[in-house]
Amino acid sequence: MRTVAVPGFAATFLGGGGRDLDVTRLPQLALAPGEHVRVVDENDHELGLGIGDPENARLRVLAVPADGFAKIDGALLGWRVERALALRTQLGLPGEDHAYRIVHGAGDGLPGFACDVLGRTAVVYAYADGLRTLGRQLAEAIVGFARLDGAVIKLRARGGAAEVVQDTIGSVPDKAVVTEHGVPLEVHPLGGLNVGLFTDMREQRRGLARFAAGKRVLNLFAYTGALGLACARAGAASVTNVDTSAGVNAWAAGNFGRSGFGAGDARARFETGDATRFLQRAARDKERYDLVLIDPPGASSAAGVSWALGRDYPDLIAKAAAVISPDGLLWLASNAADVGALSKLAHKGLRTANRTGIVLEQGGLPPEYPTLVAQPGDRYLQVCLLRLA
Repeated sequence: MRTVAVPGFAATFLGGGGRDLDVTRLPQLALAPGEHVRVVDENDHELGLGIGDPENARLRVLAVPADGFAKIDGALLGWRVERALALRTQLGLPGEDHAYRIVHGAGDGLPGFACDVLGRTAVVYAYADGLRTLGRQLAEAIVGFARLDGAVIKLRARGGAAEVVQDTIGSVPDKAVVTEHGVPLEVHPLGGLNVGLFTDMREQRRGLARFAAGKRVLNLFAYTGALGLACARAGAASVTNVDTSAGVNAWAAGNFGRSGFGAGDARARFETGDATRFLQRAARDKERYDLVLIDPPGASSAAGVSWALGRDYPDLIAKAAAVISPDGLLWLASNAADVGALSKLAHKGLRTANRTGIVLEQGGLPPEYPTLVAQPGDRYLQVCLLRLA
């Protein structure tokens, strides 16, 4: 294993608990993809054991001297997984058909990786091609400790790719039905990067029940309908789900059907189309909603329409405000840490709409998404609930 020395600022970052070291200022390291290295400071004091990830300009540190490991191997990964599973067990998350995150990057001592458990299957994400071999070892450890049937390892490469590169171990189904707080939801473990359920929104879906009873709900960027379904199950008068994909809408309709909301039920409406155009048409037709949910992607070109969250969100918020009844609610989410405070984007959009917003609640990642204090940018999720005057 090669030893690499890092200068003072990098040593300070690692000594302060950082694990994803940005190497753009350290061209002398010349790390190879997946290369295991011993990291020291300029005085040869050991800082940890890392793996090279030049694709993301990162040195991923998976062990520090206090951990007591001499190399990055199955023993280290097993120890990390055992500790990660203990936290999720304390939170009451594991179960035969439950969906939850078992590994969340540097917060679990495994920078460059993430893993969701979907019933009997683990979905492991490796964030660079050089991490795939270690990702397979990690998947084997997760399957063993969590007593699962199998795992799929997906390469979540920088910039994305048209076709997802993935490997499997054990038995992995094309489709499965998992539960979240007793709600049945269909997932596709062998599909693309997005398998049908974002586990980071679990507690937000649960919390929506307090605000949805009797409301006319509009769910934009609905995907497989989980947010809208949470409102329907909480007693919403109507739920309209809007997504650009007819196939995803059919998937969402199946999820509603599993909870007893069949075709023709006002609480299970599905519209295929662009969110902005839907809002423009709804405003023209003088439709009104009591609760509007907006959970957009950071960037998208779906259906030929370009979307960038930082650029386009305020205008979408303004258009949403135009169809919200007096004292109605606007629920917003942002999964892009680099766009700034979500409340500021909301304020900009509401000024355009000549509406006043009152913050009722703000939220973010659930507790099985731990992040390091030394890496505040890892807490990417922002949620804001507003009442509009």
